[in-house]
Amino acid sequence: MRLRNVMITVLAAVAATECWASGQPQLTGARLVERSAKAGVQPAIQEIMKADKGPAWIAYSAPVIPGEHHMCCYNLARMKGNSACCGSCRLDSRGHDVSFFDHGGGCKATLASIFFVFMQFENGSIGQVRAFSTDCAIDAPGLTVYWLQDVEPAQSIAYLESLLKQEDSRRRAENDEILSAIALHAGTQANAALERLVQPGQPSKVRGQAAFWIGSTRAGHGLDVLLALIKSDQDREFLEQAVFAVSQNEEHERAFNELIRLARQDPRHDVREHSLFWLAQEAGQKAAGTITDAIENDPDTDVKKKAVFALSEMPREEGVPLLIDQARKNRNPVVRKEAIFWLGQSDDPRALDFIASILEH
Repeated sequence: MRLRNVMITVLAAVAATECWASGQPQLTGARLVERSAKAGVQPAIQEIMKADKGPAWIAYSAPVIPGEHHMCCYNLARMKGNSACCGSCRLDSRGHDVSFFDHGGGCKATLASIFFVFMQFENGSIGQVRAFSTDCAIDAPGLTVYWLQDVEPAQSIAYLESLLKQEDSRRRAENDEILSAIALHAGTQANAALERLVQPGQPSKVRGQAAFWIGSTRAGHGLDVLLALIKSDQDREFLEQAVFAVSQNEEHERAFNELIRLARQDPRHDVREHSLFWLAQEAGQKAAGTITDAIENDPDTDVKKKAVFALSEMPREEGVPLLIDQARKNRNPVVRKEAIFWLGQSDDPRALDFIASILEH
């Protein structure tokens, strides 16, 4: 038995380093059972779960959004000589994070037209949902995987969305995995699903997760949806998540300009604060003017304090001189105090020299 497990591990590693892509996942050690979904995704899944109490898995392919995407386990990632992304995941382990990212770790992900959706089930209920790119080898020793053919993307999205409506605590823990699987689907049906899930009336956690995915995967369309919601929404927790999602949008220049507009013009102080923070994170020196303008001119003291903190989040070569300037010259004692505090947290020699010079007087 030990030899078999060693061989499975070796084969998984070989599969990962080969890094091939095909119409089916790179499964090692699984019992693969093919089924058709021509009659519909939901009836096919229900039929499987009626015949098999599990635990087992259902999997299928779906069209993926354009771009380089690598969904695999970080801690098992490997790179080929051509810097392609490779990796291996153990299907039945929750100890590995399966993540979606672009240009992750300096590797060049496979340009694929599909990705794979895996759903674990037991006793008639869907549990874990995982998404994998075609360049990820999947180690599934002794597990049964039902491979669905003829899956319509719209039906896949509808079924995944229906899982979000289940109210048990285990399902709530799986929501982000389900939302990421929906977001990875190409096409207008996925756009529409994400728009529904981000609207007021949805559970707060679902809204926040949907905001991230629509912002990070739907380019200009996602940005339009988020900006409209930020303008009209009054949920403070959602607004924080929506501003962050704006900062993650791939239309970087437009997103940057919108964050500047929100930081300068939005009437709500918390929106201005969050916008300043993400400007500092994403834009560095380019955002300095907006941040220092907020320190000087925003009427809200809390926003001024958040803006000083934003300077501390900039790269040191840019942020420390600006903090020193505020600590030395700003007429507002609250601003000076905040600037000195964050200088003290920086461990930068210039900051220490400045603080020492204050103490000497």
